[in-house]
Amino acid sequence: MPQEYNKQFEQKFEEFLELFGFKSNDVEKFFSPSSGFRARGEFRLHTENNKIYLSMNPYGQNNRVKISTCPILLPYLQDKLTILLLHINANPVIKDKLYGVKILGGLRGEAIITLIYHKKLDLCWEENALRLAQELECFIIGRSKGERRIIGRDFINETLSINGEKFFYIQKEGNFSQPNPYINTQMIEFVLSKLPAALSTDLLEMYCGSGNFTLALSKRFNKILATEVVKSAIKVLEKNAENNDIHNITAARLSGYETIEALDRQRAFFRLREIDLDKFNFSHIFIDPPRSGICDLDMLNFIQRFDSIIYISCNPLSLKEDLKTLQKTHKIEHCGVFDQFPYTHHLECGIILKRL
Repeated sequence: MPQEYNKQFEQKFEEFLELFGFKSNDVEKFFSPSSGFRARGEFRLHTENNKIYLSMNPYGQNNRVKISTCPILLPYLQDKLTILLLHINANPVIKDKLYGVKILGGLRGEAIITLIYHKKLDLCWEENALRLAQELECFIIGRSKGERRIIGRDFINETLSINGEKFFYIQKEGNFSQPNPYINTQMIEFVLSKLPAALSTDLLEMYCGSGNFTLALSKRFNKILATEVVKSAIKVLEKNAENNDIHNITAARLSGYETIEALDRQRAFFRLREIDLDKFNFSHIFIDPPRSGICDLDMLNFIQRFDSIIYISCNPLSLKEDLKTLQKTHKIEHCGVFDQFPYTHHLECGIILKRL
C-alpha cells in the first residue's frame, strides 16, 4: 500500500508542476498516511439476500458497489461501522427504510453516526437509537424529510496539535470540516511557517468556516476579521475561540461580496453594528474558497489590495485561473501541495503571494 500510495502522489505532483510550470524544488509537498486517514464518510446501502451492506458509487457512475471494508477511514471509525452493520441487520426498527449512513470522527476518538431515512422517526426509533448509541459509544442523529433527531449531541470535540500547541475545535454535524486531520495539521503548520512570529497588523480571513485556520492564525496577528456566510459556522467559530481563550478574532456573517461592501463602506450592515471596521489595519488576506475558486474579477481586484495573499485551494485548475489576475500585482513566494484525498485525482495546494 505505501508504495502504491507514493506512486500515485508523485504522479499528481508531477501533473501539478506541469500545470503551473514550476520546478520541483519550488514546491513543498506533504504526504498523507497511506491508510486510516479520513475522518468522515458517506455511504448508501446495498441489499443482498435480505442483508444490508454499505455501498458507494464508483466515480462518475450511478450504480452502487457493495463494500466490505473502508481502509481509508480512521481505524476506530471502521470498527464502529462494522458493529453498526450488525445492529442494522438485527434490528428491524433501525433497518426499516434506512437508505444512508454518514460518520464523522476525529483524532480524539469521538464519533457521530447519522442515519438517513425514508420514514418519520418516532419514539420507538429513538429508544432503539439510544441503545445503539450506548453500544457503539457514539452519538446518533436520525434524519428524514423535515426532521432531525439527536441522540446525545450533534457535535464532536477535536484537538489538533499545531507546532506543539493544542487547539480545541467543535465540529458540528452538517457543517464542513476538513476530511483528513493529518494533512489539515500540515496545511496549518505550512501557513504558520511562512509568517513572522508576531505581526502588529491585522488579517482578513474570508470563507473562514468554523475557524479551522483562524484559531492558529490568531497567534500571529494583532487582530483577525473572519467572515463567513453560514450562520451556524460563525456560531461555532465564536465558541471555538472562547474554548481556546482567544480574544482577537472578530467573526462576521458576511458573504464575499458583503465583505467588500462592508469594508468599502458601501452598505451599513445591522449585523455589524457592534464592530468598528476602522480599527482594523489589514496587511494580509487569507482565502480558502470553494472548489470553483474566486473566478470573479471584482473579488480578485479586492484581494489584490492586500500586501500579502494566502490562498488555500482544493482545485489547481481554478487556482491557475485566479493567479492570472493575482500575479499581475503579486509574486508567488511559497507554494505547497497537500495530498488531502489520496487515491483520487484531487490535490490541495497553498500559495502565498507578496505584492510586487
